[in-house]
Amino acid sequence: MLLFQLKPYMFLVLCIFAFFGVNAQAIRGFGNYSIYFNENQEKIKEIQGGLDYNDLPIAFQISFSYFNNRNRFQENYDYDNYVLEKLTTRSSAINSAIGLKFYNVFSNNEEYSSSGLEYYIMPKLNVARINATGNFSSSNYFNPSSSFTQDISITNWQVYFGIEFGYEFFLSERSYNSIAVSVNYNRLNLGKPLSKLPYNNFDYSKHDNFGLGVYFFLDLNKFNRKK
Repeated sequence: MLLFQLKPYMFLVLCIFAFFGVNAQAIRGFGNYSIYFNENQEKIKEIQGGLDYNDLPIAFQISFSYFNNRNRFQENYDYDNYVLEKLTTRSSAINSAIGLKFYNVFSNNEEYSSSGLEYYIMPKLNVARINATGNFSSSNYFNPSSSFTQDISITNWQVYFGIEFGYEFFLSERSYNSIAVSVNYNRLNLGKPLSKLPYNNFDYSKHDNFGLGVYFFLDLNKFNRKK
């Protein structure tokens, strides 16, 4: 079981070694903040960092990120509106991703924009370790000694795909420093392990997430963008 869980990360490690083996023209570090919503309008936040090998019109990207969403509450009452049971749950994920970014794929112009503004499409392969936690409390006012609380946790692995559309503004013709805004779609299912928690009465599984993100890229080796 442990070997099976490690296979996705072994694949990503191999990709990282291949990444650093290339004759890099522009290695950039980057940070990203994104917010996603699914069909229930649940907000999912992502903080991401990674490296980007940029050789326009194609870039290869590896990243690590952290996803989390809001607490969820379930309560059961008696006829006097007294809380008998309460379950508080939350899920988060540590995510690794590799992506291939294609710039200006629908443009016939081979030259880069004089304004430094380029658009891109980036499909991404993701591996996530999802952790769902819950706190369950049961109260009995007729027999207080039978009341109890319990902390529970479930871990789940998921391999999933995503795609990103964005506009990237290069700040200088002499470097790859840039800022980008993106529209994102992925199939990360943070709710699936929540639905498997003991005492849970709802199905939280949602596959489709749509979001917006902001990137900041820093050129690490200062090669000229224009040749």
